[in-house]
Amino acid sequence: MAVAIVGLVIAGGFKLITVSLLTLAEVKLERELINEAQKIYIDYMTKEDMPDKGEENGVKWKTEMDSAPTIGDLELTFRRLVVEYQGREMILYLPE
Repeated sequence: MAVAIVGLVIAGGFKLITVSLLTLAEVKLERELINEAQKIYIDYMTKEDMPDKGEENGVKWKTEMDSAPTIGDLELTFRRLVVEYQGREMILYLPE
């Protein structure tokens, strides 16, 4: 009986380790996406000749002009920046 209980505890421990490693890999991938998106965002804010779309080191990006209505007849224009990295996507909004 004691061997069965110890076996279940060990099996549960291995399952917990596996889930933890998968979660850690997901967090690492999200952090890498955020870092890459920040780099591209800074490039758009500081460089005047930044292309509307591109790909570099497995990171793809594209921008689109968009607008949203505000109070009255005014419209707020902005640039939507979409960054894609290893199947993940992040959208940033850049002021115009």
